[in-house]
Amino acid sequence: MKKTVALLLSLLLIFALVACGGSNKASTEDTMMNYSASAPAEKAESFSGGGIMEPGAADIFTTADSSIYNDPNAKVIRTARMTLQTLDFDRSVSDLAALTEQYGGYYETANVDSGGYYNQHARRSAYYVVRIPKEHFVSFRDAIGSVGHIYSFSEDAQNVGEEYYDTEARLETLETKRERLLALLDKAELMEDIISLESALADVQYEIDRHATTLRKYDSLIDYSTFTIDLDEVIKIEDDPGPQESFGTRLVASLKAGLEDFADGVQNFAFWAARNLITLVILAVVLVVIIRIVIVIRRKRRNYPED
Repeated sequence: MKKTVALLLSLLLIFALVACGGSNKASTEDTMMNYSASAPAEKAESFSGGGIMEPGAADIFTTADSSIYNDPNAKVIRTARMTLQTLDFDRSVSDLAALTEQYGGYYETANVDSGGYYNQHARRSAYYVVRIPKEHFVSFRDAIGSVGHIYSFSEDAQNVGEEYYDTEARLETLETKRERLLALLDKAELMEDIISLESALADVQYEIDRHATTLRKYDSLIDYSTFTIDLDEVIKIEDDPGPQESFGTRLVASLKAGLEDFADGVQNFAFWAARNLITLVILAVVLVVIIRIVIVIRRKRRNYPED
């Protein structure tokens, strides 16, 4: 009898885990807003600042615009990556859109995870790749704190001047070569000379197109800086005491964070239980009925032993 009850309880636990797993699987089928996507910018040599930062504080950024950024001949690709936390997700999404429009930028990528049917109470998140005109890089960077709490930040700069001007020089040389080939083609009379010149022209045109595409790519990355932004909805803005605090202070903060995570887990379990209440009740009733049937069968066997 004990083995039978244990088996039935195990089956009930498996049903519950399957239901929970189905809920988690459904949570990945998120409501997404996909505006557009393109290849990410090339990775740059980095000078960065990180850590938890107060929103709206312009002086938290140590990278100020120097003459290299204001020099029109400098070919610098500037990128920044940051994580924002917010208590009001809808407001932050709206504020980021307004701020991007204010500084003449656009969304290269915008993915907003607002939760699926089975995780309506889950905290939301968003991922953005924002392109901002290079002259507004610092202004946009300093204003981003109005969207949410800046939890982490890093900034990269890559001077591609050498590669840019080398490509530009090669393009000019190829264009000069094309003009000479066209002049020779106009004077060519023999068919084999014409075919040879046309083949050479096709090769030169291919190289011209390839270098022109490279320059356009550089121009796009240089003229419009790239901001990669992760926006997370939180129930409380994280406050890291940092390494300068005492061990006891950091330990208490960690214990407090652990209790908050536990309370959050209990709430999530309560939501899951409420959503699957009918299923759990049915399974419990079925389990009780099966146990009673097993008990009755075992009693009959005791009363009527086999010969």
